[in-house]
Amino acid sequence: MDDKKVLKVGLDSAAPYPMHSDYAAGNFEGFEVDLLQAITTQLGLVVEYEVSLWSTILEKLFKGELDLICSAVTVTTSRQHILEFSNPYLYFRLCAVVGQDDSLGGLHHFKNKTIGVREATEAEKYVRAHFPGNNIVYAVTNKELYRKLQSGKIDLLVDDSPIAGGFLQKNNKLKIGMFLPKTDSSYAIAMRKGDVKLKKQFNETLSLLKENGTYQRIYKKWFSEIQF
Repeated sequence: MDDKKVLKVGLDSAAPYPMHSDYAAGNFEGFEVDLLQAITTQLGLVVEYEVSLWSTILEKLFKGELDLICSAVTVTTSRQHILEFSNPYLYFRLCAVVGQDDSLGGLHHFKNKTIGVREATEAEKYVRAHFPGNNIVYAVTNKELYRKLQSGKIDLLVDDSPIAGGFLQKNNKLKIGMFLPKTDSSYAIAMRKGDVKLKKQFNETLSLLKENGTYQRIYKKWFSEIQF
């Protein structure tokens, strides 16, 4: 029997907690960390993380520099053309985050507002498509994005609801103003196009973890306090 196969796993350096924390922080943890650990342990595989900026991470996978990404990757039709995706492991929506004293009654309230988003995300695509006339402010990391909102540099931000939930757990000055209509989305593990054997193994293991209760335990550990 040869040594365990090592998987090179791409990781978003911006640490979208509670999906995962900052890899450099020493206390690396999160929902995706536990889930990937459970899957790879079952398959006898070893994970080797490679930290990268979100704006370059999908390109690295496409070029074959990584084996997979388990870091809040939204499944989209365009991405499915160039990558393989496992079955989804989390369903969510996009949401708008505002200050505690602000309110949003609907999309018409976005008019003339300065909106913050992270670069190269589905949230950015959504904002550009729906609010082309608005002033859009870009951030490289989630931390920077939420800081801009707190300091008044932007009026609201658009983000994935689990990530927003993680930030709001630690910040009572901000809140979810509204969930955005028709933005039902899912995260899945992204792999290189044609890597169907690995995809099949991951899907089978994901099903097994849901059947034996492991998935539910991991989910409860990280999301029992978060509404999304």
